[in-house]
Amino acid sequence: MPRNVKSSDPLNVGIELYLMSIDEINEVRQTISIIAFLEFTWTDTFLAWTPFEYSNITSINVKVKDIWTPDIVLESTLDKQTDLLDKDGNAIISSDGSVLMWPYGRYTVSCKIFIGQFPFDEQTCVFDFLSWTFPSSNIVLNSSSTEISKKYYKESGEWTLKRGKVISESRPTGEDTWDHVVFTIELQRKSLFVVLNIMLPIICISFLNTFCFMLPSDGGERITYCISLFLTLAVFMTIVNDSLPETSDEVSKFGVYIGLQLIGCGLSIIATVFSLYCYHKSDHKHVNVCVQFFVRAMCVSRCHHTSRQQDINNVDENTSNGEFITAASATIVECDTCLSDENGTIHQSPPITWKMVSFALDRLCFMASIVWHVLLISVLLVVMVS
Repeated sequence: MPRNVKSSDPLNVGIELYLMSIDEINEVRQTISIIAFLEFTWTDTFLAWTPFEYSNITSINVKVKDIWTPDIVLESTLDKQTDLLDKDGNAIISSDGSVLMWPYGRYTVSCKIFIGQFPFDEQTCVFDFLSWTFPSSNIVLNSSSTEISKKYYKESGEWTLKRGKVISESRPTGEDTWDHVVFTIELQRKSLFVVLNIMLPIICISFLNTFCFMLPSDGGERITYCISLFLTLAVFMTIVNDSLPETSDEVSKFGVYIGLQLIGCGLSIIATVFSLYCYHKSDHKHVNVCVQFFVRAMCVSRCHHTSRQQDINNVDENTSNGEFITAASATIVECDTCLSDENGTIHQSPPITWKMVSFALDRLCFMASIVWHVLLISVLLVVMVS
């Protein structure tokens, strides 16, 4: 039984929380820190006096260490629970025995951080106050409000305070019940900074990877270009992962997107290497029938036939009386496959070379890369909005 009551009735202690600012939310440690001051009120019957007998004094200020105080603690705190009430602080005592205290400080508690929707995530953190040694039969905790007061609150640059709820409840513990006053803070991340500085650069870099298949194979810069984009995505992935909790309970959807883009970039490097291998392969080596069918399916042979025929015409214009035949025209004569134009004239199609195979592979990878990036960004937007 608290020593400040004369009857067997439980002592009523009122608790209010006045939030001033969100100091820090540490996603890696999964903690939240706030700057706030509390308001504790109770009635100590041993401290009451008659104002008429003491020069009409109705209230006094005394040191907290000089009076009895309830042992209210903050559950799941990372600080010492006994430091909730500052013994060097002051308390206001009225003539009717009511005591008022306003402890001020930085309160840190553990808070489960859900990162699935990062950077559009919402977090809910709880500040639970209870008596450390007195059950409900001795001390009753309550709050007169249902919402956390925002009178002194200053908006955070990273988080938006959506709502602050207050709940007073009793929980059974052992053979008795214990009163709790729970302050629930609902926060939403301000995502503009992350979108502009992380999301948009990653999406743009990912799309840049598509255009590596449009670079000329004989330029010598394709592999360097692909590897540079791969390393850039790896750096951005490291930056994102460093700001997220080290846990496997939940994975950020945006982190999965970066990982898939990194895999796609790696596949682009492999495809580029294989394309360059085909490009620099000797044209005298035979091309398999299946590969020839793939090249024609990519509409490469007709394009190369047109360009080769233009080269022949240009050469013929510079020759006199048809005295010689170019190597390109000789190559066409050796082809086994024939094409007919709109006038019915039969022309021999050009042979399938390994350079044409390289060109067909680049065309296929370019189209596949466009589909890959559009599909990933569409899925990312859907899961982020939902």
